[in-house]
Amino acid sequence: MPTEDLLLTHPDPPTARHLLLAVDGARLLRRSWRGSAKGRHSAREFPNPQAARDALAREAATRMREGYVFVRDSAATPPGEPVLRCAPPNRDGPQTFDLHPHGHTLAVASLHRDAYGADLHLVDVTTGRRRLLHTETPGTGRGGQTFIHTVLFDADGTGLMYTLNGETRHLDLSTGTTRVLARYEQFSTARFNPFCARPVQDAARQRLLLFDTDDRVRVRATSTGDDVLVLHTADQPECRAGALSPSGRLLALAYGVHDSTVQLWHVDTGRLLHSTRFPFPFTSTTGRTGISRLGFDPTERFLLATGGFAEGPFALPVNGDTLAWAVPGPYRTDRYGACFSWQYSPHGDLLAIGGRLGASLHLPNGEPSPMALAPSHTGRTHRVTFSADGTLLACGGDTGQLSVHHVPSPP
Repeated sequence: MPTEDLLLTHPDPPTARHLLLAVDGARLLRRSWRGSAKGRHSAREFPNPQAARDALAREAATRMREGYVFVRDSAATPPGEPVLRCAPPNRDGPQTFDLHPHGHTLAVASLHRDAYGADLHLVDVTTGRRRLLHTETPGTGRGGQTFIHTVLFDADGTGLMYTLNGETRHLDLSTGTTRVLARYEQFSTARFNPFCARPVQDAARQRLLLFDTDDRVRVRATSTGDDVLVLHTADQPECRAGALSPSGRLLALAYGVHDSTVQLWHVDTGRLLHSTRFPFPFTSTTGRTGISRLGFDPTERFLLATGGFAEGPFALPVNGDTLAWAVPGPYRTDRYGACFSWQYSPHGDLLAIGGRLGASLHLPNGEPSPMALAPSHTGRTHRVTFSADGTLLACGGDTGQLSVHHVPSPP
């Protein structure tokens, strides 16, 4: 009797192909077929059951890069279980992706070997079918490498914003044309690090935070293309992270490579509301490398951050200087839990955290949620993001796989 099995489908026409992988004791079983044709069977013996399970995981990863997916109907999927598991064709990815606000499409960037070239794909969440959208060829910056750091859908899903090295571009999905929104060159025209300071949106995707030449931070209204706020940060330590509140009303910026100072700004008036040295309690770990990601809770009463060696998240009142709560480490009392990414659900009832071995669900204050999330198979999970209605959660990490989970909305 198989102890583990995985049914993969290659959705491309003319006829779907299927591959069933199963572990029976120390054996890896394979069955492949196309349409209604009779399947082909094979089996391979391994030294022990764990080796057979590892072989299943390796073959699944390889097949997913070839276009095979695990897919099932969202309505028939139990809470927390995946509706889609897939991967882009390149090995370097997908840590940079976004989920369409309506949840029906993934946009994912993946890098060619050694980052000499990059692709943007669209993946249909219902079928798993992927489509090559855009390719970046090796250029002149950074020795010709093409690092894509951010991918974000527009509010209406008709375009993508993506960052290539220090350049932020907009890609029109209907015409394929691109235009530059902001541009800088690290160590030359600005001190921003594109691996750290990344563009972000408010909850409605009506405002966009950009990092530009001459150490300028811009908040832009996406409907008009006009800047609502421009801040010059050259007189501050290096700006390492920024965030817009869900309403787009507040802007938070974190400065400093080691210890961090956090500023809170009112976007419409340009007024500095608060500035504080971030209170790292574990100076041997989190305080050593400062804040790596900054954001707000849905009520806009707390700032959330991760820092140090992928630890957090931890919460600070927006006008305070003392930590309100933090997600503790499961085994040690001298550090926070592992956290590479986090995001609140649109309803504010769930906090998704991308950890070292995958994603997990928590209550708004960081405590574990009663709703368990099935394994995402994404390893160190560098991005988690909800659909606009909160019923889907997409995860991606360093295994190269994407996983989209069914998360029922609250009553």
